[in-house]
Amino acid sequence: MSYLPTLLMEAEESSNLFSPDQFAGYAVTAVITIFNILLVFIIFRLFAYKKILKLIHSRQEALDAELDAAKKAREEAQAVVDSSKETVEAAKRQGSEIVEEAKANAEKQSQAVIDQANLEAQQIIERAEEDAARMKRNAFETMKDDIADLSVQIAGHIIGDAVSKEELKKSAAKHTEDILDKEVAKSE
Repeated sequence: MSYLPTLLMEAEESSNLFSPDQFAGYAVTAVITIFNILLVFIIFRLFAYKKILKLIHSRQEALDAELDAAKKAREEAQAVVDSSKETVEAAKRQGSEIVEEAKANAEKQSQAVIDQANLEAQQIIERAEEDAARMKRNAFETMKDDIADLSVQIAGHIIGDAVSKEELKKSAAKHTEDILDKEVAKSE
């Protein structure tokens, strides 16, 4: 009977987590794990790293090209807007000149001539403002379509297949419309 307790004590001591046998097993496992990690790193470096790096660079170049195209489209749209503003200003100047001319003639002619000249000046101003407003709307519509298409393309490249192109087009059209409406309201 005294042999049984001694055997149990020896079994407990040998199963200790910090025994030399256990440490040897841990060391072998650590060496194998380090070797495996180094092997995976070397394989990755030899076969996948350059391809992944090349893919990242080509993706960056494509995004840069799209951003440049978007900037160019924005500059062109801004040129159209500036041209529209100049047309509006020219129409206002022309209307003012006609009004001044009518005033000079009014001093020389009777009240009927003054009324007729003012009416003509007002009609010209209204037509010029309508033309300018129409040109401005056309410019904003053209700009909106271009921006929406570019936004969808950029978002499609960035997001990928996570969101459908139809949803991207709807979202881009909605947000572009809202932003352009705000810009039109500001400029008026």
